[in-house]
Amino acid sequence: MTVVSHAFVGLGKAQARALGHPGLPLAVIPHPFGSRTRDEVRALAEQCVGEIAKLAAAK
Repeated sequence: MTVVSHAFVGLGKAQARALGHPGLPLAVIPHPFGSRTRDEVRALAEQCVGEIAKLAAAK
């Protein structure tokens, strides 16, 4: 499983295929996040952690 933002889903899928893992699950988080405050990033993480944990546990 890898974590990507909406803007990089295509790149994440292409990289997974190139590395021999075409079915690699992607946890998709909102984009952009680099310009957000720490509190905003923390809130995004809280929203996404359940999906990330579910994908990580599936493998």
